[in-house]
Amino acid sequence: MNLIFKLLIFLIISTNVYAFGDKNDYTSVKKAFETETPPLFNYIGNKKFCKRATLYTIPYTKLNTGATSMVGESGKLKAHFFAVSFGHAIASYLEGELKPDLSYKKEEFINKFIPYLVKAADDKYFTINKWTKGGSSVAYAQTMILINLSILMDFMDNKNLWKDGQRVKIVKWGNILYKKSHYGHSSNGGRKQSDRWPDTVSKAAAAYMLWGYVNKDLKIFKDGFRDLMKEYNKIPADGKYHQHYKGKYAGEIKDSWDLFLENKTLGDLVIASYVGELVGMKTFNKTNKKGGNIKKAIDYLGKISTDPETLKGQDEKHLKNLTADGNSWMTIYRKLDPDDKNPLVDLHLKTSEEKGYGFSQILNYSRCIGNEIN
Repeated sequence: MNLIFKLLIFLIISTNVYAFGDKNDYTSVKKAFETETPPLFNYIGNKKFCKRATLYTIPYTKLNTGATSMVGESGKLKAHFFAVSFGHAIASYLEGELKPDLSYKKEEFINKFIPYLVKAADDKYFTINKWTKGGSSVAYAQTMILINLSILMDFMDNKNLWKDGQRVKIVKWGNILYKKSHYGHSSNGGRKQSDRWPDTVSKAAAAYMLWGYVNKDLKIFKDGFRDLMKEYNKIPADGKYHQHYKGKYAGEIKDSWDLFLENKTLGDLVIASYVGELVGMKTFNKTNKKGGNIKKAIDYLGKISTDPETLKGQDEKHLKNLTADGNSWMTIYRKLDPDDKNPLVDLHLKTSEEKGYGFSQILNYSRCIGNEIN
């Protein structure tokens, strides 16, 4: 009897390990999920940025293999390229809507890309994690897929483009990606949730809240919100988040990447905050116990990202739209803070004016999808 009792307790704890100690009030989320939630974007598109998109239908497998490094070409995973395909697909469809002579692109999206995605779901792409010592996180890559896939799902929902059975298959596959992206999952070689760096926590927050939102799955949404709270509660009143930059994780990969990692971490927190705001979970302007909030953190990020002294020795490619992890998240930031006083806004608009964010790892083609012309 004692053994059975212990086993029962173990099962209860392991089932609810990510929910332990959650005291957040999700009443507004429950109410929102019981009704029709607003779309993430209006999906109107524009001729300026909805162009040169490609329908990628590259065949992959279940294997989500690691890379041999965290930097450079050797640090890129197949899953990273796969994640980019969703933004390209949406932009291609919208270009077909906007330009009558390219209307065939809508048919290609429906008859070519979506069947490809259903096959990816049937074949369970990127669901078997194979880590490489010293390489990029394969679980992190799964959260990247979920972010972009969530936006595609939202797009399909609001355009009423699904055929029978397609959505169900993709959700089932996405739920596997969701589960296995947790460091504590048995597929991740004994890693723990506590092993995650802030950039991984923030990416998970954005991914899980988006996936929960588009599927009205409260449990998954809560999981993401808890990750958002973990980082949100670190922000002090002066906005100096200081995790990868001047913080505990500074120099962990290489010194010149500190500001870059801080930027993408906070960018993911902006995405998560935006999703929360849509269902009444305030973090953007609402202050935590330290007096900080997401806006204050981005205000500070804007200052240090345009300060010549701060930039000495820092890789600035993310500020110049010359890397896959850039500032596409600013499209969402401007929805939350429309006054455009943050200097990151000017950088975002100027550096994406010509080529947009076609190959950003998340939110690629953001200025097309978000109809952000100026």
